Amino acid sequence: MSSFVIYGIRKFRERQKAKVEQAIPHQSQSYGSSYELVEPNRTAPLNADVATARQTRNQSPETAKGAKENTRIVQDAKKRRNLRYKVLFGLALPFALQSLDTTIMASALPFIAADFNQLQQLNWIISVFNLTSAAFLPFWAQIADVFGRHVTIHTVIIILTIGSAICTGSPTSSFGLLLFGRALQGVGAAGVNVTGHIIMADRVSLEDFAWNWTLSALISAVFFGIGPVVGGYLTQVSWRWCFAINLPIAVAAILFIVILLRKELVGSQPIPEIENLETLPGYRRILARLSTIDYGGQLLFLGGLALLILGLTWAGGSYPWASVQVICPLVIGAVLTITWIVYEYLMSPPRIMSRLFPVQKAMLSWELLLHRDIKLLFFINFTVGMGMFAVMYFMDLYFTLVLGLSSSEAGKYLLYYLPGLAVGAYMAQYSVNTWPRQTFPPLFLGSITSAIGITVLAWATHVGNTSVILGMMALTGHGVGMRMNPGALHGLAYFPTLTAQITCLVSLAIPLGGTVALTIMSTVFNNKSGVDSREAKTGIMYAFISLIPFMWICVAVATFLGNAWILEDRGHEIVHGSYFWSYITGTQLQREKRSRGRHHSLEEDSTQGGYSQHTQTVGT
Repeated sequence: MSSFVIYGIRKFRERQKAKVEQAIPHQSQSYGSSYELVEPNRTAPLNADVATARQTRNQSPETAKGAKENTRIVQDAKKRRNLRYKVLFGLALPFALQSLDTTIMASALPFIAADFNQLQQLNWIISVFNLTSAAFLPFWAQIADVFGRHVTIHTVIIILTIGSAICTGSPTSSFGLLLFGRALQGVGAAGVNVTGHIIMADRVSLEDFAWNWTLSALISAVFFGIGPVVGGYLTQVSWRWCFAINLPIAVAAILFIVILLRKELVGSQPIPEIENLETLPGYRRILARLSTIDYGGQLLFLGGLALLILGLTWAGGSYPWASVQVICPLVIGAVLTITWIVYEYLMSPPRIMSRLFPVQKAMLSWELLLHRDIKLLFFINFTVGMGMFAVMYFMDLYFTLVLGLSSSEAGKYLLYYLPGLAVGAYMAQYSVNTWPRQTFPPLFLGSITSAIGITVLAWATHVGNTSVILGMMALTGHGVGMRMNPGALHGLAYFPTLTAQITCLVSLAIPLGGTVALTIMSTVFNNKSGVDSREAKTGIMYAFISLIPFMWICVAVATFLGNAWILEDRGHEIVHGSYFWSYITGTQLQREKRSRGRHHSLEEDSTQGGYSQHTQTVGT
């Protein structure tokens, strides 16, 4: 590992030195021989200004052109840096809101369920949030394109705030009202998640996007990690503060976005199918834009996903697996999901649904759904959510039920997850932006470390080795952090013009995986544990064992991924086929090079999205 780091630092320094040398315009021989170079410590002659003027006048056209190009490069870098800072500070609070709402319940969950006298249904407080935060991701992705990023990000923050207010004021006699507020929080969190990441991908190259996503991942990781701690301390006063804390943060988030990002955000996307759209009156223009949403696909997706999660949540805990209450939602949900896939296929041109609804845009591109790497990425990010939610929620149960710690003390132990997450996110950024500037290594390595972490964690909870438990929490966090950024980057390398859809798919997989993981683990825990702490320890061990097959299948799946190279000219290359197995067998794969890997909103040639492509056969 040390040799890997030293080699990477050496390569980074060599690359930076080469960049500086290339940026300096080469001087002609006549220019160098006519004027003597002045050393920094030597006093300049009195006629230096005259010499400088003569020097500028006598520059060759090539030298002048090089100087202009150098100035343009410096100005472009400054603009990109300023945009990055604006996006970072503008979206920091929205991402903090989303991360807090995801994990702040970890410490407060048993106390909320006890106050509402709903201990058997406590997983619904988490499941309903995860359900809506996953199901509404495609909807907000379409809204961000139809009405623009500015309107969308404000709308979702307001919805999240309303949900938080409802949860804060819910009487203990109305458990349903609390769940409704949590559902609204999930709807808003879904919008913050997908819209925020779309904003980060707008108007930047893949290299800049990697930086943006890494910085946002670090912000999310911090609040994700401190969420249980904050929830533990707030619960000592009242669990209602776990929801009320969102209200001032949301107001500040809206102000930051207005001040920093109002002029930077991409507006509503053009709709060529509707003539003279911008000349229509206000309400007709809104209706025209609403007509482009894929309502059929959205409803089928929402219904199918909701019923599947409902059946999984009820199974084993509330009702037996063989009961009608479990079988019916699972079967109907599966049918609706298959129907959604067929519907999206028919929505792709020139098939029948696309002819019946020529203005509507498919919720997800059929080409995207068919692509092998996208399907593999979805499963990889699915297991990212599994590892993330499993550690946060079930290790909190371990610390409170088995070790008998208070909610605040249990939250402190969960902080051991955070360093691993931060180190993983940094290593992923280093891998894609510095060395080796590829997306495959962090995805593969992160899959391995998460699988090892979950596997050993199951054993450590059984034997009660706290030191190993804390170490494996950090290792699992490392695997999660390693895969959060490169997944989206890998997908955008293959589909650079489908920013919203790629971001949506990657963002959808994580909460969906978390929901399925909590459902499976809760079922196993309820069947294996009791009120005794020893039985609770056994239930938690088997709950983690139930995730081990998913984690190691993810490692096998990752070996079939392709690869993307982030080039120093802000372009990128992609390779089709299995990069890992081609490397092992020494075979050659065909790469597709894209000379300008920039988002289409910055390109002069908007018809082609600014991408020029050619293929070449090269060694892996």
